[in-house]
Amino acid sequence: LQDKNISLLSFSKSVGIPYNTLRNLKLYNPTINNAILIADYFSTSLDYFERRTDKFEYNYNKNYELQFYSNLRKLMNFNKIKKITLCNDLGISHSTIDRWATGILPTYSNLITIAQYLDCSIDKLLGRI
Repeated sequence: LQDKNISLLSFSKSVGIPYNTLRNLKLYNPTINNAILIADYFSTSLDYFERRTDKFEYNYNKNYELQFYSNLRKLMNFNKIKKITLCNDLGISHSTIDRWATGILPTYSNLITIAQYLDCSIDKLLGRI
């Protein structure tokens, strides 16, 4: 924000995230939706946002639909990983994955952990690319 010479309050209004939420990002992980709003504002990837890549420039489909669960299943199938294996390896319950199947998104920290486990980009996992 300092590079863009913008205050946190102005940034909050620009991205549509409450000021107090932004102020507390150093203490708490953002929601997936808030992380996306921030990454979109800067036209960068979530992987850059999370320091998983040093490539700032990012081309993504601005009309994307979040498709976390279907992409998770595709990546699990591609890597021949069964649901029970994913649950055991990451300490995620079966019921949590069942909730994701209904369209509920994982926590941001779980999303990062899953992307690392599957060795894929966060944006690919969400369907932003």
